Amino acid sequence: MKWLVVLIVVAGLLLVGCPQPSEPPTAETPTTPPPAELYDKTWISPGKVEIGNFYPGARAEYKISIHNGSDEPAEFSVSYRVTENITEGYEPAPAEAESWVTIDDPAPVLAAKETRDVLIAVEMPDDAQAPPKWEFWIAAKDVTQTGMVQTELACRWLVEMK
Repeated sequence: MKWLVVLIVVAGLLLVGCPQPSEPPTAETPTTPPPAELYDKTWISPGKVEIGNFYPGARAEYKISIHNGSDEPAEFSVSYRVTENITEGYEPAPAEAESWVTIDDPAPVLAAKETRDVLIAVEMPDDAQAPPKWEFWIAAKDVTQTGMVQTELACRWLVEMK
């Protein structure tokens, strides 16, 4: 008798279908530990974060890693960037998107050879609008650099709307 009830319930679900929950935004990127030879280099990881199923009212967050390859402590500046070098198929982020991005620690001080994670969150207001696919960058710069040429490292954030 129990099997008959289970069979009827399963058949009913197959015929009618199960309600599908709304998929939350996702932020994904492959996580590969950096090679040992990068211990003496300054870097950020990942180089690209992809957010899918994003929509007005949604929030997505992801931690980027910053590594100070210097033998001295260094203060970094972590900031939002708009670029003209957009990934094919994407558009620049809307002008107001900068206010949607929150950087947990925009001025971390890292010890020599230290790696630290910084949480980045993108929260789109309910009444905001954006292109179907848009891009912005999060940049990290060692502000203790001196000289005419200074390096700023960037992580692409590719956002696809639902």
